[in-house]
Amino acid sequence: MSRTKGYIGEVVSGKLLAEHAKKIYNAQYLENEIDNNIDVCDLLLIKLTKKDEVWGDNIYALVCDEGVGWEQQDRSLINVPTNVGDLGLYNGSVKMSVGLIKSCLTGETADIADFVRTFGSRLDNNVWLWQDLMVEPANV
Repeated sequence: MSRTKGYIGEVVSGKLLAEHAKKIYNAQYLENEIDNNIDVCDLLLIKLTKKDEVWGDNIYALVCDEGVGWEQQDRSLINVPTNVGDLGLYNGSVKMSVGLIKSCLTGETADIADFVRTFGSRLDNNVWLWQDLMVEPANV
């Protein structure tokens, strides 16, 4: 299956997100300080066509390299997926504001068709599903 090109997002540093996630986890679980080994993969921040119903602001989502994503659920928060522990055995997520996520941008952009790995129709379908929700590309 050939993927449509031109749907661009902004690359978010997993390393910077992990630093913020550690602070959030530790604030939530003060009596059980979370292991220092928190990993977050680089993610793609995409702008969706839908707008916030009250404020009219753009709604965003984060997408990983398998095309799995997390859509902004309220005015400003998005779940950020994490792996915690030496072996990354605990998978969780923390809520971060869009502003905090944007502070972790790498300055790079990527086409979602290229950002999501290619090894099966499931991933191609994930790309198509997100493209269907994204702001239309200017050059397609």
